[in-house]
Amino acid sequence: MTGEGIPDLLGMVVKYTQVYLKKKVMQRNTEFQCTVLEVKKITGVGTTIDVVLVNGKLEVGDTIVVAGFNGPIVTKIRALLTPQPMKEMRVKGEYIHHDVLYGAMGIKISAPELDYALAGGELFKADSEDQIDDLCDEISEQMLNFAEKYVNPKLPGVCVQASTLGSLEALLEFLKTSKIPVCSVNIGPIFKKDVMKALKSLVGEKVKKEYATLLAFDVDCDPEAKEFAEENGIKIFEANIIYHLFDMFTEYVAQCKAERKGAKSGAVYPCVLEIIDKNHIFHN
Repeated sequence: MTGEGIPDLLGMVVKYTQVYLKKKVMQRNTEFQCTVLEVKKITGVGTTIDVVLVNGKLEVGDTIVVAGFNGPIVTKIRALLTPQPMKEMRVKGEYIHHDVLYGAMGIKISAPELDYALAGGELFKADSEDQIDDLCDEISEQMLNFAEKYVNPKLPGVCVQASTLGSLEALLEFLKTSKIPVCSVNIGPIFKKDVMKALKSLVGEKVKKEYATLLAFDVDCDPEAKEFAEENGIKIFEANIIYHLFDMFTEYVAQCKAERKGAKSGAVYPCVLEIIDKNHIFHN
């Protein structure tokens, strides 16, 4: 399959939808719906988030609430940016500034304190102080339920890293059904601090080498983090497909079990001795 003709087919679907379903397909600006796709640092602009505004509108100065690594982030929109006509959002270049934008469309938002924003989560718009508190509570509850469902930091388990919140949830759901315990999760590129979390599986009375691993799904790994992992015997498995990660990890688990079995076969176990002739004891 080459994919040839797909753009024409999609174009026809959109065309006839606009012609024959004009009264049924309606834009509801009263219902706000927006999703964070990516968090990026842009030279001269700072940290920005790429979002898809499905319904509603966004204006410069609006108060928005997004999920962050350290909890909900409340900030005000500093700039609404879109790429030049016939250009993609991911391509570097001059952006067009807007005062207000309506869904559905892709938007780059510049605002303070977005460094720790989570990609893949919802973006909420707050119209009052009471609504800000309610949205912060909602995001905190969602993150708490998410952590309780998939992660148990008290028990041995693997560390998991993914590019977005959605891909992380998909991977964790797969690991849960595969009965692979998880003790730590994170979103974004892998750094040394992320690898250090896997060290606890190599410390203690019961060392489980197979859990001193980090499953990286569609993320980049810092060279310093890789070097630290190699020096401390921590495995980092990287893949863009969940099943490939699962295959690599299960193969490593089988290898670790085989090593432990081989170590047991060569062990010297204690035994009970009986003294036959006490005349041959020279030291009491």
